[in-house]
Amino acid sequence: MMKVPVKKNTNAISEEAAVDVEVRIRCRAYELYERRGRADGCDLEDWLQAEAELLKERAKPLAGEAVNKTRKPPATSAGKTKVKQIKKS
Repeated sequence: MMKVPVKKNTNAISEEAAVDVEVRIRCRAYELYERRGRADGCDLEDWLQAEAELLKERAKPLAGEAVNKTRKPPATSAGKTKVKQIKKS
């Protein structure tokens, strides 16, 4: 009998990640609300600030990965056959 590889449900993983992000935004927005002395009327601003902070935080590691992937490896002398000529005076 042939075994069929089991595929992970990427939609379920994406949904879990989205829920996690929303929970983190909600918690941060509540922290901002408390920091302002629990004054009502700025819930949208708190949410947007929390969302921006989280996105900025998540972008830092991604930016580092992009730099590492695009950076050229250091030049090495391995494999070079040319010898530098020294001028005689």
